[in-house]
Order: sequence, then structure tokens, then C-alpha cells
Amino acid sequence: MGRGGGSHGGGGHSGGRSFGGRSGGGFGGGRGSRPGGPGFGGPGFGGPRPGGPPPVDPGFGGPRRRWGGPVFPFGFFGWRRPSGGGGCFTSIFVIVFMLIIFSRFIPDFGSSPAKTEVAVSRTERTAVTGTKTYADWYLDEMGFIGHDTDLTDGLKYFYSQTGIQPYVMLLAYDSSFWENGRWQESTAEDYLAQVYGDTFSDNGHMILAYFACENDSEDMDGTFYIYYGSAAYSVMDAEAETIFWSYFDMNYNDLDQSIAEFMGNTFRETADNIMHVETDSNSTFFKGLIIFGIVCIVMIIAGIIVAVKTNKRQI
Repeated sequence: MGRGGGSHGGGGHSGGRSFGGRSGGGFGGGRGSRPGGPGFGGPGFGGPRPGGPPPVDPGFGGPRRRWGGPVFPFGFFGWRRPSGGGGCFTSIFVIVFMLIIFSRFIPDFGSSPAKTEVAVSRTERTAVTGTKTYADWYLDEMGFIGHDTDLTDGLKYFYSQTGIQPYVMLLAYDSSFWENGRWQESTAEDYLAQVYGDTFSDNGHMILAYFACENDSEDMDGTFYIYYGSAAYSVMDAEAETIFWSYFDMNYNDLDQSIAEFMGNTFRETADNIMHVETDSNSTFFKGLIIFGIVCIVMIIAGIIVAVKTNKRQI
């Protein structure tokens, strides 16, 4: 396995995760389940007003009194249709404009919920330098990798962004890693440390190993384990690792992706996230304020237009 005579490049960080099988789904060995947010709802609106029906308009011939400001096309927060024409067109215009604003200022608007659950990195990282490229990008003892560029393209992209060269190992069942069916973490870590030292001559590599369980299949019911070189861990810190496993969980459970695709996409998405710095922790809040302000302005302008048209018709 690998090059002989290389200096030991380990000494970084390691950690593993077990999953519940791709067909069965479920993240089985993570840092706890995702929190579920409160459900929103409430009493239905409608029916008679408290205290009896509203007063009846006596129908005097003079003009009705109204508030001196513009008539909003939706009654502002009351969603009231204007008495004059043009309300339908204005309503459609406002809705379309709001959708455009949401898609412009919130890139994740309309995306899948799983995507939005991955935290955005707020740590500035410097890519590792001096990592020597190893010729191979993966070892597949299981025969799970079909179209290998689906995997290697993602690994190479991760390398280009982080300076860390990943190496994926899909290892066939070995009873030494499963004593009476129970995962032996220390044995696996010692094995990967030996592989790292025999294979790489610097500390800028990262091994993602899959240890197949007995009678395993492409459901992948075994255990995934990461072993880093010490330089690689300067980028793949605790926050970056959490982000990596979040993407891994999401892609692992997407059965539309092949095994090669879900692993390659995980590395690609992780690189984009952890090497990007979110400079403003309140950026989402400010985006919301901008959207709210723009929507209010549009509704006021639309209300004035409708009010002017209504007044012209009354004259």
C-alpha cells in the first residue's frame, strides 16, 4: 500500500461516524438530531365580530369619509381589496415583485430544506501549502465506485480550495475492526495512522475511510472514519468537520446520487463553505430588513396609484 520509506505524516485529528444505511436513511452516529422548530398556526379568522354585526352604512348621498392617506391595495395588513379598478393587476404586480426580491436577496429561497440546515462557516481559514499530490485519489475494495470522475472531480476541487488532498478508502469487511459485530475505533485509528505514514510524506492529507461491516452492501451500513494530517487539521477544525458531516449526512441520504456522487459533492460543498467567510453575522437580519422596506415602499406606491385612479373615476 502506497510508498515505502516516507516519513510519518499523521499526528492530526481523527473521528468517525456511523450511518443508518442509505436505503433506510438516518444519521446514526452524529452529534445529536437536528432540532425541530415550533409549528406555526393559530386560530382561524372569520365569522361574526365579537359583540354583534358591524354597523350598517346609512347610505347618505354624500361621499363617505375615509382616512386621508392612500388606500392600500391590500388594506395594508387587513388584505382589503380596493373599491376602484386595477386592484387585481396591482396585486399581481406586488406578488411578482416580492418573489423577485426574495430570489435576489435570499439565494436559498426555494431551495430544499436540507440545504439550509448546514451552518455557514464564520472562520477565516488559510489553505494549506506544500502538500505533495499523491497519484491516487481513492481505493475501492468494495467495487462501489462506478463513474469515478463523479468522485475525483469533487476531491480535486476540495484540494484546489483547501490545499488538503483527500484520499477515500472503501475497505472490505475485516473482522479485526468488528469484534463480535462491534466497531473497534482504536484498531481503525491505528490502521489509518499506519496507512498515512506509509502513503504520504507530508501532513497536508486527509483520509476518509469506510470500514464495511459483515454482509455489507451498497446501503453502506458500516462506519466512516476521517484521519487528518496535522496541517490538514488547521483547516479541518471542529467547525469545518461539523459542516463536512452535515453535507455528508444530507448527500448520503439523497438516493438520487450514486455513492461516487454523494461523496464528491460533499467535498465540493464543504470546500465552498469552509473557505468562505461570513463577515456579517447579522447579514440575514439586514437582508430581511431590506426586503421588508422595499415591499413596504412598493405597497405604498401601488396604493397611491390605485387611490389616484379611484379619485379620477369619482370625479
